[in-house]
Amino acid sequence: MTSHGETTWTSGLIPVTEADVAARIVASVADFALTIDVSGKMSAARCNPAFGGASHIASWAGTQVQQTLTVESIPKFETRIAKFIAAEAKVLPVELNHKAAENFPELPVKYTFHYIDRDGAILMLGQDLRRTAEMQQQLVAAQIALEADYEAQREHDIRLRVLMESSDEPTIFLSVATGLVVSCNAAAELLLGKSKDDLVGAVFAAEFESKGRKDVVDRMVTAATEQSQSPVAVKSIKGNRKLTLVPTLFRGAQSQMLLCKIKSSGAQVESADHLRGQLSDLYQNGVDAFVFVSGAGQILSANDAFLKVANVTHSQSIKNRSMSDFLARGSTDLNVMIENARRSGGMRLYATRVISEHGVERPVEISTTQLRTGTDPVFAMIMRDSHRVETPKTHRKQITDVDMHSVIELIGGQSLKDIVAKTTDVVEKMCIETVVEMTSNNRVAAAEMLGLSRQSLYVKLRKYGLVSKT
Repeated sequence: MTSHGETTWTSGLIPVTEADVAARIVASVADFALTIDVSGKMSAARCNPAFGGASHIASWAGTQVQQTLTVESIPKFETRIAKFIAAEAKVLPVELNHKAAENFPELPVKYTFHYIDRDGAILMLGQDLRRTAEMQQQLVAAQIALEADYEAQREHDIRLRVLMESSDEPTIFLSVATGLVVSCNAAAELLLGKSKDDLVGAVFAAEFESKGRKDVVDRMVTAATEQSQSPVAVKSIKGNRKLTLVPTLFRGAQSQMLLCKIKSSGAQVESADHLRGQLSDLYQNGVDAFVFVSGAGQILSANDAFLKVANVTHSQSIKNRSMSDFLARGSTDLNVMIENARRSGGMRLYATRVISEHGVERPVEISTTQLRTGTDPVFAMIMRDSHRVETPKTHRKQITDVDMHSVIELIGGQSLKDIVAKTTDVVEKMCIETVVEMTSNNRVAAAEMLGLSRQSLYVKLRKYGLVSKT
């Protein structure tokens, strides 16, 4: 203030102004400007001229800030203003919600705090967050829509996968542009004799006798575009089988695709059906027990012959049970057969005993074969009653008089510890001979049954002079 009573700029400072005037000036730059005292009472409340609710904002003057806030915003305001008054460093902005009134919606605002005079007047500058909130809601809605689209796409993929795997007809998807296999089902793997990993990404025409990579694909495209939908005759390289390809042309997301169904030619179909019928008859009416188990050893199916051996009335009562429940040595027998079949494709004439539901044991010889039936391994077990073969062998593994005499001669000449060690050697030799014979000289299976490594078993075979015998 000069001597003439006029307000002027002094030392580069803004001249002293009334609180209401300051709020009005600042509001033209910010969205909202509130001047309050340390208790939170508003002396002036202004908003940007572009804001539609100016009269409602102006009516806040003379009231406490807390009266205009929602319940959850009141403690946030009181905590933040207390920190500002206490002159704590770096007082962060606070987001507050002003409660709704008649014809006035709830208003989210982000406030900062500033002193404007020495009497403690505080200026609250506010930023309207409604646009930000609307944008966040739009982003959330877009995210929900994307997740819904993803779930729909995922469900379609699952349906296609289930449909493909449940179909007994060999089916392959391939790209017209590259001629590469994109997807296939288990029936196609079985027909072509390759796993899914080997087929996907490979040249489809390479599976057949053709003039080049594009020959088979071009013929299928031509057949698919013709109205007659005539199939394409080919001959497979593996097995030299005559096959027919039934193609369907469609446009994928990026390029044209072919859905190709593979069928065997007439005589081969009849022959395969005839063989399938014979195998089914052998399975149902054969005298030997047939059991199909999963890689984990769970029973998938069994014929009537096995049900008689196990004293079970219905096949459903043993389905999904472990095969080890019916073997004398339980999981040891099961693991030996499955691991050997997994490693070499099969194991012949494994001697063990089958235990029925009533505890009756029957000596059997089991041949196990691993089958190619898609991604999960399946093992076929054929059991034959071996009690007639086993009878003359019962005397072989008894401790001989020579062994007993050699142990008796030690009495008086050696310590009890040495005598026990010698006796242990006799028993150990007898056990090893028995297990080697039971496993038909399969040293992997023998080591598994004895709980030894293959190297340890070989050392003991040499120790007891059994290498040449095995």
